Amino acid sequence: MHDFGCTKADDMNFDLIAERTRYLKENPEGMEEMCKVMEDMRNEVAQRTAENTLLQNIKNLMETMKLSAEQAMDALKVSEADRTKYASRL
Repeated sequence: MHDFGCTKADDMNFDLIAERTRYLKENPEGMEEMCKVMEDMRNEVAQRTAENTLLQNIKNLMETMKLSAEQAMDALKVSEADRTKYASRL
């Protein structure tokens, strides 16, 4: 557990973890790899957030305006391709 709290590879006890940490933090290829992973994670979270917001907006329109799911999705201009995905989550 000690090694997971370390920020420097030189402070770690297990060579395998230290070696991988050193690669990801000090090697240009490793830093690029880590940046790609972080960017992919950020994009995935942004996509999920946008989908959840749209789903909540659909639900809000259905509740407050007494619209059907189709009418709410029409009002929000949800694409035909995405309608099935959102309809299944309602």
